[in-house]
Amino acid sequence: MVERAGICMICGGPANPAYTCRLCGAMVCGRCFSVETGLCKRCAAKAGR
Repeated sequence: MVERAGICMICGGPANPAYTCRLCGAMVCGRCFSVETGLCKRCAAKAGR
């Protein structure tokens, strides 16, 4: 997957502000990121969180 500045790597929506998953490094939007875990929703699902 190609990273594009300002675009969420999960949903394709605007990532402003952008968050970076601490596990996979994906740049994601606030809807696709868990501040509590520091994980994107894909990694959180894999981790069972």
